[in-house]
Amino acid sequence: NSILNRRRNKIVDTLDHSVKVLKETLRNDPTLRSQDVEIEVVGRTKEIYSLWHKMEMKHDRNLDHIADLVALRVILTPGDSIVKATQSADSGVWLCYHVLGLVQHLPNFTPMPTKVKDYISFPKPNGYQSLHTALMYKGQSVEVQIRTAHMHTVAEYGMASHWAYHDEKKRNTSMDLYNTPWLSSIKEWQQEAVGSRDFVDCVRRELLGKRVFVFLRNGKILNLARGTTAVDAAFQIHTEVGLNMHGVEINGKPVPLNYELQNGDVVSILTGEGKPSTEWMQYAKSRSTRSKLRAYFRSQQNDNVLKSGEMLFFDYLSNHRNEILEASYIEHPFEVPTNADELQAFLPGSSRYDDVTELLNDIGHSQSGDFLRQKVSKIFLVPASALQECDESRFANITRTVYASQLDSMSFNGASEEDDSDSESSEPVTYADVLNGGQAEFADSENVCYHCLPVRGDAILGTRHRDGSTLVHRKECSWAQEALNKARFPSNDDSVGEPVELAWPEDEWDDNTSESFLTEVIIMSVDRKLLLADCSVIASQNSEILKTGSSSSNEHCILEFLVRVKDLDELQNLMDKLREVNSVMSVERRFGSELLDEKDL
Repeated sequence: NSILNRRRNKIVDTLDHSVKVLKETLRNDPTLRSQDVEIEVVGRTKEIYSLWHKMEMKHDRNLDHIADLVALRVILTPGDSIVKATQSADSGVWLCYHVLGLVQHLPNFTPMPTKVKDYISFPKPNGYQSLHTALMYKGQSVEVQIRTAHMHTVAEYGMASHWAYHDEKKRNTSMDLYNTPWLSSIKEWQQEAVGSRDFVDCVRRELLGKRVFVFLRNGKILNLARGTTAVDAAFQIHTEVGLNMHGVEINGKPVPLNYELQNGDVVSILTGEGKPSTEWMQYAKSRSTRSKLRAYFRSQQNDNVLKSGEMLFFDYLSNHRNEILEASYIEHPFEVPTNADELQAFLPGSSRYDDVTELLNDIGHSQSGDFLRQKVSKIFLVPASALQECDESRFANITRTVYASQLDSMSFNGASEEDDSDSESSEPVTYADVLNGGQAEFADSENVCYHCLPVRGDAILGTRHRDGSTLVHRKECSWAQEALNKARFPSNDDSVGEPVELAWPEDEWDDNTSESFLTEVIIMSVDRKLLLADCSVIASQNSEILKTGSSSSNEHCILEFLVRVKDLDELQNLMDKLREVNSVMSVERRFGSELLDEKDL
């Protein structure tokens, strides 16, 4: 306070002189005199409390660092002729820039170029518009604000004055009055379940905090909160742009999606086949962006749940078709439905469901074998006990099949090792005598054995039949082994064919090939909700799902996926990803398939 008192005379003298010089300059300007505009110049010195508060906020007690200790304001009120010519609240804006040029050249004043702020071209989110600049006069800084009467009304009385302004006629509907960016943000946040403290923090940080201005390729300017990233910019442009983004370029160079935007950056959002990942939630700094991402992930989860319920229900009907037809109390003949449209005709049955989507959603959410069995029982009037007996028998059979497949694989490997160990005392086992002279032929991927389902990359063997076709087998396949044995110990039975050494054609094995192979994967897991949905997402991302099956006991569940893959590496990658799913105990490749039927071939 004592420092301020010692400098008060200088401050007051600077204010009086600044007002006088500025008024004279504006009054004598020929451009302003030729325009129908009223000019008002007012000045003030900063009050003690405001000065103290600003010093505390900036943690700086040096009066020389306070630019608006002396401040002038120029208010331009356009006359009727200018307003009628422009028909909007933007009338007189060009005069503000003209006055800025005059202020920058006031006699005996030195402009401070780093202090120019254009809030007319780049309004604050709350609608505030004005031109700010600063001058230096005899060591004392002077801030000057230049605005139109309409801008002054908004600045003094808030956005309510903007709605009542005379440019209502320019707007198409009354609702357009409320389409301001900051009000849209507030309405969006109010729809979310956030506490009052979070709401206030968002307003302070994202609306009242510091801003960053970036350019799009078409020249449009984005006004964003400082600290926002490329992800925020994409969703600010449009939600669809954000959802389809797969990359971003800043100033013509690729940058990561978590790049923090800087003033003047030229942003180019690359769209196409992209889709959001959960990592984007960490990159997004704007509540609006996070809200849109959450909505997208909820939608995806709902879609996955619905697909999961659909697969569970119709696979269950397919696997239990005979039992349903035999045990159902429905009086008229019927066929078990295979799609949602056919299922609609059976609703509600004895259930409470009139809508197929609601039924499949509940099944997808439940992921419970008992719940699924109940619904099938009520819709098709089948005793639940009959379905339960069938499920228990099926679960036991699948378990035995999985363990038998593992034992067969171990036995085959063990036999190979045993053959190697006996090589010193007996002749080595070779198929050169019974195969095609040891010269491998190329395998035909369109003609594979559906008893073993070989995949490109497997060790294979062929069997040539009377019609000249060669069937491709995995070497472990019992049919291939039988053909070898028949060739080594000839007989009149040629039903299994002649063994042929085969190899996969290397030149066709590339990433662009459309060739694919059927195979079946079995997942054993602790039963839980959304298990099938989680596994289905992984399977669909890493292969093409053709059919699924499932069975469960009290605590455990077995899922079966009949899929198409390009090669053994893709199959291994799929199985590795499935093993990472929560509660999965093991993932095995089935030898052959139990889900495969003729329409899948």
